Amino acid sequence: MYKSILLISCLFSSLTLAQTAPATSVQLTESRLSYEVPTMDIAGTIYSLNNTELTAGIDGRLSWVAEAGTTVQRGDLLAQLDPLPLQLQKAELTAQHQRAKLQADYFSREYKRLQDLQQSQSVSLLQLDKARSDYQLAQADADIIAARIAQLDDQLNRTEVRAPFAGVVAERIREAGGDVLRNTALIRLQDIYQLEVRAYIPLQYLRFVRLGDTLNISNQQQRGSAAVTALIPAADAQSQRAELRLKLGKASSAWLAGELVSVKVATRDARAAVTVHRDALLLRSDGTYVVTVDDDNVAHRKAVKVSDGNGDWVTVDEGLQAGEKVVTRGAERLRDGQTVSQS
Repeated sequence: MYKSILLISCLFSSLTLAQTAPATSVQLTESRLSYEVPTMDIAGTIYSLNNTELTAGIDGRLSWVAEAGTTVQRGDLLAQLDPLPLQLQKAELTAQHQRAKLQADYFSREYKRLQDLQQSQSVSLLQLDKARSDYQLAQADADIIAARIAQLDDQLNRTEVRAPFAGVVAERIREAGGDVLRNTALIRLQDIYQLEVRAYIPLQYLRFVRLGDTLNISNQQQRGSAAVTALIPAADAQSQRAELRLKLGKASSAWLAGELVSVKVATRDARAAVTVHRDALLLRSDGTYVVTVDDDNVAHRKAVKVSDGNGDWVTVDEGLQAGEKVVTRGAERLRDGQTVSQS
């Protein structure tokens, strides 16, 4: 009996102290109804749209190669092979072609002369057929040599290795003075003007990104935006991520290939949602809570269910209405039912 009376007395004393204690000073903000789409950052890397090793194209001796770091435009000379052997072959074939044409002209005139005589039955059909055959063979020989000259012209053009796109010589693989084969890599040319971002997005968020969407990208040095040009929904069982590609626009010169960036992607479709400042959240082992303040300045602790965030604000799916006053500073020391004052 004595213990019961003592317990009641302690509870009454605690209640009296809570009612007479001065109001605790806190900072407040209001939960709000937001239409902003929450986002998350995914890691990405900047790549060149064009990055290739250029080969010799023909067998020959390498005369000159551009230095690494050389900036070039499309069509600029990058490497030169010695054209002299091919030029000498072309000179020889040109002479043979001239001889073949002269021979074809001779047989052409002979064939026409026999055709005129055949009308007066002065020659046999056998002689006429032989003349026609000689003319056709001579013409075919001339055409073959002309084709070989065209092949040599193509090889001569390949003695000059020119840039297929504007960029920078990222690496000089072979030095001048040595013999190379047609498939020998000479230099690596990298496009520094056309860049793209490649990032890997979790599959559950892929449905919220569409071709043509403009997404924000950033790193510690700068910020920008890029348009989505490709979605590659192919992922293995471990990563559960799909590749996302974004092409940088005219401001791509501000970025460098190989840079690491963050890409902001939406985590749900656009819809109205109750949001609250992150500072209002109390994270406990049994759940997440916020402390609200009513019109009588009395604090009430509420359990909430939160989901996505966007900057300093997070979405509250359950437990809170828009327009409620929530404590953003000082909530840790508040008890349920305690009187507060706004600092």
